Amino acid sequence: MTAAVASPKISSARLIVCYAAILGTLPYLTLKTSWVTGGDLGLRDPSFVDSDLMLFANLLTGGMDVVAVILALAFTYSWGRQIPAPLVLFPIWIGTGLLAPIVLNLPVIVADLSTEQLTEMPLENWVWAVVYGGFAWQGVMLLTAFVLYARDRWWFVVTGTVRPGMLGMAGRLGIAAALGAATAHVIWAFGSGGMSARGQDVVVALLSVLAAIALATASRGRFWPRLVLVWTGAGAMAGSGAWGLFSALNMGSNGSTGWWPVPVLAVQVIGGVLMMTSILRRLPHAA
Repeated sequence: MTAAVASPKISSARLIVCYAAILGTLPYLTLKTSWVTGGDLGLRDPSFVDSDLMLFANLLTGGMDVVAVILALAFTYSWGRQIPAPLVLFPIWIGTGLLAPIVLNLPVIVADLSTEQLTEMPLENWVWAVVYGGFAWQGVMLLTAFVLYARDRWWFVVTGTVRPGMLGMAGRLGIAAALGAATAHVIWAFGSGGMSARGQDVVVALLSVLAAIALATASRGRFWPRLVLVWTGAGAMAGSGAWGLFSALNMGSNGSTGWWPVPVLAVQVIGGVLMMTSILRRLPHAA
């Protein structure tokens, strides 16, 4: 008779991080649930969420937070290690790209919200604090949970031998796209718009440049810090670029700049994917 193998004990720290991340999704999910079910929580103008497009957008963004809950659990419990790697890595990569810039831009967001009264917006002022505060909380907790998970599942990324190879066409094109996207975001940061949006442009530009440098020097020095920079910067390019495209094409957020940001954002998304593809080819193998 074969004895049952006990599941490894989950540390208290990992449980705290997991459920703290889930707790951070609840305010946002509460708002989205209210809006898709006809409620007016946090709305000055309930007609703002009445269209089919806004229903889709709220279902999409609410669904992204549901995915965050599933990921937090997967990063903590043993069953999460049985999930095929792409099904875990792709959503947390996009999540990193969406949340990390908000975390890094949080001081600017706080300063903006404390000085600007958004009376012309269809949302109550407190909604912005709840949303961005929740995103920043999720970013810190969810990414911490992922680091602990990755340390256990892919320990050899830090200790193993980096695969040799050239940068390749994908890497070169990705670096060119990153530098182009960074230039565009710097230009936008000095244009019109609120302080938070301009700060976000600066952060995305900086992350794109750091990712380009890290990828270009991937064969020099320690690999994992460069992997972290490419992961974060390429994720910011892909995540923020995809959301920018959705907003520009469907929600008319291109404003007075016309449609020229659309091809820039498309190149940004493609560049982020190419950079990530390039760095993944160099991942260390178990020694």
